[in-house]
Amino acid sequence: MVKIVIAAHGELAQELLNSAELIAGKQPNLYALKRCADDSIVQMQERLAALLKSIDGEDGFLIMTDMFGGTPCNASAHMCRSFNAEVVSGVNLPMILSAIFASKTLDSASELAEKVTSDGQKSVMNIKKMLHRIFRV
Repeated sequence: MVKIVIAAHGELAQELLNSAELIAGKQPNLYALKRCADDSIVQMQERLAALLKSIDGEDGFLIMTDMFGGTPCNASAHMCRSFNAEVVSGVNLPMILSAIFASKTLDSASELAEKVTSDGQKSVMNIKKMLHRIFRV
């Protein structure tokens, strides 16, 4: 099973994990890693590498980060060199739920990354415009 890591600034990663588990129940293949205010990119890379080494990642890793270009994303990008890892930025709760459920049937980290990216994009919508189209509000 592909292991899922959420890497984000501050407490965001842990809170996204908590919210996902509130909905989907305890997830043994879901991990959170936070960037502390004083973490350098090297420190974050070291902590992320240590986490990945401690997990049985035979089927690979999907690392989801909060934003492109931030320290969690940049540190995660380096993991693609040493691990069978895919990195997707712009994480949101629907992406995490998609990853949880799809990881049970998809054996490839790259396939999981594609599905999660697509599902995450579909989850972003302007509700007022959607309601206007449906109900002519």
